[in-house]
Amino acid sequence: MNGSSQDCYYQQKMTALDELWHRSFHRLFFRGTRYPLRLILPLLSGKKRPSSHAYILSIRQAMDNLLEQDIRNVKQGYYPKTILDFPLFSYIYAVLSSGPLDALRVLRRAKRKDWHDLPSHVHEGNYPDYYVQNFHWQSDGWFSEASAKRYEASVQFLFGGAADIMRRMSLPAVVDSLARSLSVDSDIRILELACGTGSFSAQIRATFPHASLCAIDLSPDYIRYAQKHHKAPQVSFLNANCESLPFKDECFDAVICNNLFHELPAEVRRQVFKEVHRVLKCQAIFSITDSAQLGDNASIKSSIENFSKDFYEPYHQNYIQDDLGKIFEQCGFLLGKSQTFLFSKTIYGEKV
Repeated sequence: MNGSSQDCYYQQKMTALDELWHRSFHRLFFRGTRYPLRLILPLLSGKKRPSSHAYILSIRQAMDNLLEQDIRNVKQGYYPKTILDFPLFSYIYAVLSSGPLDALRVLRRAKRKDWHDLPSHVHEGNYPDYYVQNFHWQSDGWFSEASAKRYEASVQFLFGGAADIMRRMSLPAVVDSLARSLSVDSDIRILELACGTGSFSAQIRATFPHASLCAIDLSPDYIRYAQKHHKAPQVSFLNANCESLPFKDECFDAVICNNLFHELPAEVRRQVFKEVHRVLKCQAIFSITDSAQLGDNASIKSSIENFSKDFYEPYHQNYIQDDLGKIFEQCGFLLGKSQTFLFSKTIYGEKV
């Protein structure tokens, strides 16, 4: 960031001790979770996929690179160091209090290939067909607060504590865009798509403390969870469908979206882009973090290809072959930079 007005938000700076702790904790957590994950994956997919030494070294290096980028982003004022905090004990409590035996239910569901094991209260006519499934084989799908309670802990385990770090990579482009087009005192409105439990909404709020944030999700249960656990001024959580956004034309200064598009059919993906284009102001930015795709990083190609096989992700195979850059351009955006970070990619476009 170049003499950005954003610097005035963040008075705390990264010390050498902060950096050492951030690197050491996440390296240890990342490596510690890889071993049990390698034991679990064959139980989910029914297939053994041994990891080569070269692959293990490559993802460790990718994790180190991600950590260094996270530290640089704080130093350059893109977001405050407070959002680097990792609530480990909260995740442990969430898993224990919501049913530690749920992992056995997940394994049984995966073995049966039962992707339609949903609570009885779910009225399928209220949701798109593609949504009424047990993504990741998770209990209750997106349709209970118990599922919401477990969600962040399970995602952090899956990605070795790097989930939020990868999500944060969507923020610098938004900071730069707003710094170019608006003053600190401007009435900034940001929209977050597929906010889930609201975990990343809190980080957006911390990054843009003067902005109004509207965070939406299709799950009423996840929205209720977010409303209970992430109360903050100028943040509103709304149960809404990204295919048909309940907002006026050109009313947002930025839209942020994490890990939605790999869970959508191709035609729905494009419809969401069109809706985002409609609600964004001219020259405003749409910033995405999602799964890496084929061609992004050769060293993790097998992991990307096997992800939908290990975890129930019915649209992931189509997503990894889709051209996000082309979708941006076809839907009226000027394509920005695309970068790969560990198992994810960030890409953004500016409305023209």
